[in-house]
Amino acid sequence: MTFTASVTGLAVLCFAGLLFAAAVSDILRYTIPNRWCLALALLYPAYAYNVQPPSTWIASLAIALGFLAIGFVLFCLRTLGAGDAKLFAVAALWAGPDLALPFAVYTTLAGGIMVFFMWLQYRIAMAPSARLALIHGVDPGFAKQPMPYGAAIAVGGLYVAFTLLRVN
Repeated sequence: MTFTASVTGLAVLCFAGLLFAAAVSDILRYTIPNRWCLALALLYPAYAYNVQPPSTWIASLAIALGFLAIGFVLFCLRTLGAGDAKLFAVAALWAGPDLALPFAVYTTLAGGIMVFFMWLQYRIAMAPSARLALIHGVDPGFAKQPMPYGAAIAVGGLYVAFTLLRVN
């Protein structure tokens, strides 16, 4: 294994580790520290310099800015936290033009599954009995529950990391 391959592989493994740490933090405390998003962004050049041509860096940056804009809109609508929006954008930076769509799809699917199970847990907790959980009246309080969407972003990001490790 060459030095370049080692640096590239180590950068991708650090990317995966930081995504996992961000997911755990979001699940436990509903926060994603800015230093982890910054570390993910600063780690990207160590990967990209060895693997991608400069034109791909520019496309990846444009994609990340687009995902940041989407995250900002969702943050303004109060459906996504600020840390989630930043993690979404920096993971999209790593996904680049080739993996941005699968990253978004896996993130969305993981988020939908997570929300479904959180909703089910909420319904069971609010119902007079577990058997009545699904037929109990509608409660708009669930929409106000905090969601650790960083975990869903990490699922999409881990797909990206494993794909990058397999390709390189």
